[in-house]
Amino acid sequence: MFRTFTLLLCLCWTLAASAQITLTTAYFPAAGDTLVYGEAAAADGVDLLSPGADRQWDFGQQVAVDTQLQIILPYDDNPEFPDADVIVAIDSANQGYYALTDTTYELIGIQGRLADVLPGFEYNTPLEPGRAQRRAPLNYADSYASTTVNVIAVDADSLPAEALDALGEFGPLLSNIDSIRLTSTSVRTDEVDAYGTLTINGQSYEVLRERRTETTSGMVEVKAGFLGFLDVTTNVLSEDPTLDNILGTQDPVTTYYYWTNTEKEAVAIVTVDDTDTPQSLRFIQGDVTNSVRGPRLAQAQVSVYPNPARNLTTFEVDGLEPGTYTLRVVNMLGREVITQQLVPAGAQARTEVDVSRLPRGPYIYSLTNERGRILTTRRLLVNR
Repeated sequence: MFRTFTLLLCLCWTLAASAQITLTTAYFPAAGDTLVYGEAAAADGVDLLSPGADRQWDFGQQVAVDTQLQIILPYDDNPEFPDADVIVAIDSANQGYYALTDTTYELIGIQGRLADVLPGFEYNTPLEPGRAQRRAPLNYADSYASTTVNVIAVDADSLPAEALDALGEFGPLLSNIDSIRLTSTSVRTDEVDAYGTLTINGQSYEVLRERRTETTSGMVEVKAGFLGFLDVTTNVLSEDPTLDNILGTQDPVTTYYYWTNTEKEAVAIVTVDDTDTPQSLRFIQGDVTNSVRGPRLAQAQVSVYPNPARNLTTFEVDGLEPGTYTLRVVNMLGREVITQQLVPAGAQARTEVDVSRLPRGPYIYSLTNERGRILTTRRLLVNR
């Protein structure tokens, strides 16, 4: 009898131990997905608990003070990044090119503008090596360490007028400089330190928790004549201390990601201070259909012209069922800048959109039906 009881205990322990989940490529984003996050006003009610197995987190009811869209666009044939599969906005001036493999979803290049340092200068820079944003299979107790470097080099005489103006008293000195090199380095450690069930806003998810700590640094170098590159980061910071948020070595940032196989979003993203006290919270929000939640509705056929646009652009949509549709245009930070309602005549709808007040750059437009389902997502370029 005692032996039978012992065997039952062992069996129960084995079943409990196997309850942890393994993340697969199912949680990797794909072209056409729209990830929707809510930003909490504060990280109130967030108890991280200690690392370990079978944790039960309850983040309570969270109210979003802001909503952020992360739209996954198909690769646009940029020859600088031929291995890319999708594009995702990093901020209003930069977008990342990502490669999808059987084991990683990784950032391999960045295209954009150095708005703070060299206004008007556009660049394409690869990351060496690529920076993994998600991995599969991912299990409890997995850990990784990575160092990623990206370098932007530019000839001094190719800088646009806006950049020369921004350099102020440094501008005339460029006559003696052949090139400028900007180097950004990221050192990151990732550890899957817990698994269990996370409940937020009444929904429960089986999750793995990944703890990431990243330290970044930025360096400015100049080259003149036969001399090698000279580090002038300290000189630049002494002239413009406001650049200290991107130049020099930054304080480490630790973020907890709660991942699940059933959602493309992280269920929750918690940033902490150096005492591991939660400082900010982003959480999954919305009822947007993506490639995990279910099949998309048939995409409507949308024609946009002109694209790139300067003042007015026309949207023509075909293949619509009766109903009211919403056309939204968002910037690369996911902020909504234009909203218009469409009511099709038959299966078609047409509307003109005024983009004359929008800053130059890329935008994303989407068309949703009355149930909030996204029918199509594409890029709109505003040019001046």
